[in-house]
Amino acid sequence: MSKPTHLEPSELGTKEYRNPPTTRITPPTQAPSEESSFLDLGTGNGSLLFGLRDAGWQGRMLGVDYSRQSVEFARRIAESRSQDPDTESEKRVEFREHDILQTPASTLLTDAQQPQGWDVVLDKGTFDAISLSSETDPASGRRVSESYRARVAPLELKSWFEGARKDGEDDGDARGWRFDLVGRVEYPSFSFGGVKGQTISSLCFKKVRDT
Repeated sequence: MSKPTHLEPSELGTKEYRNPPTTRITPPTQAPSEESSFLDLGTGNGSLLFGLRDAGWQGRMLGVDYSRQSVEFARRIAESRSQDPDTESEKRVEFREHDILQTPASTLLTDAQQPQGWDVVLDKGTFDAISLSSETDPASGRRVSESYRARVAPLELKSWFEGARKDGEDDGDARGWRFDLVGRVEYPSFSFGGVKGQTISSLCFKKVRDT
């Protein structure tokens, strides 16, 4: 099997870019229910999770990011919402510092009191940033982006899986699973020079067992 083609490294894939000198504020089959749990990878300031709260989603929400500065900022926003009369009664959004490429998945499962996994795992740009990183795995010499799928797969709730779990199978083993495309969000497109496209792509995948 040939190795995948990688994107050219960019400063966008570095931790230094995610931790700027000054805080930058950005604008805020089985379907999930209003009580579904959400895990947001690379949550930044938590705007996506706060937006879901505002839209009526009531389940547990945890946002993680490897940037301590981002996590602290998101927590300050959560604190301010807890004191706002319009949002003080909502279930509080949680945040924690977590590096998905360096920390075991169990940290976001058993250690996070969510041992069976999360109903919905969100990624609104984390994989893009990882793909732009030139960092390699010391053990294999391969780009760190190649281990992303194996690290994310165990986080999805088991009830979303198609097929029975094999006896003795390791919960952290992503082999034998794949992500199937469920749908995509259609955004306004533009045309230029005879080419039609859009600047944003949002896809939804479901974790299923290979047959």
